[in-house]
Amino acid sequence: MQAVLALLSDNEFHSGEELGVALGVTRAAVWKKLKKLESIGVTVHSVKGRGYRLPTPVELLSEELLRANGVASDVALKLAFETESTNGDAKQHISTGQPLPALIAVERQTKGKGRRGRQWESGVAKNLTFSFVWRFDNGPSVVEGLSLAVGVAVARVLRKAGIPNPGLKWPNDVQIDGQKICGILLEMVADQDVCHVIIGVGLNVEMDDGFMAHVDQPWTDLVSRLKTRPSRNFLLAELTEELMSICQLFEDGNGMKHFQHQWQAYDVLFNQSVTVSTVSQQRQGVARGIDQKGALLLEENGELVALHGGEISVRRI
Repeated sequence: MQAVLALLSDNEFHSGEELGVALGVTRAAVWKKLKKLESIGVTVHSVKGRGYRLPTPVELLSEELLRANGVASDVALKLAFETESTNGDAKQHISTGQPLPALIAVERQTKGKGRRGRQWESGVAKNLTFSFVWRFDNGPSVVEGLSLAVGVAVARVLRKAGIPNPGLKWPNDVQIDGQKICGILLEMVADQDVCHVIIGVGLNVEMDDGFMAHVDQPWTDLVSRLKTRPSRNFLLAELTEELMSICQLFEDGNGMKHFQHQWQAYDVLFNQSVTVSTVSQQRQGVARGIDQKGALLLEENGELVALHGGEISVRRI
């Protein structure tokens, strides 16, 4: 499917015969491939006498473009058309002893998961769905608060892309005007003093309404905000560079305390009355930022309480 999508990515008409020659298959086989693309959500226009085309151009992820945009040569790069979960692929990458750090990105993810087990799908070649893997030799303790620092990295890249007001909602949602644009999920594979961290990121570049019909929270994407289509390869390269820098700072012992004030500059809940819900209880108070470990500071009856991650959701009252 990726090969035929690449041929159509220029938004020009291509005849079935032309596509068949390029792919080395019959016109009937081309038709089947196009139907397969349509079955996974890709719109293909067909005009008699002219051929097939996509309604808009598509930019596929490319190792050449990612390297040209700054992804370092020492980052192992794995690009694929489709997978169930990039975090799952990252675990396989770790277990088989393959080179690190690593960037694993796909055009379509079918069974991705967010926090609290929520399923997260992505359209084909429209968003950014990837996992970045880093090995920390100083053990799990050095990564405390890392997911919040990743939020800072995403906010920085969004500003560079032209978004003036990205915000962070504790613990790891990236928003614009109260609408979610990016989710972050960290998973850890620890073995004695060695800790591998998988940073899973899903960034809404150009969402399809159909894919988001089941989402139970406000959302947005870059195309609707910028009124233009940013380069996915540029965005992914910028995010990778930021993640490389952040992971190195944490590895060197300059953890969340280095990012505390940066994170709070994007904090959308600061000084807001909130309800914090866990499995066992609800607490109400005023959000007062985060501490040096990334815990939410909740002012409750005149006292500050530090609340750490886990099954916690925060809602404005």
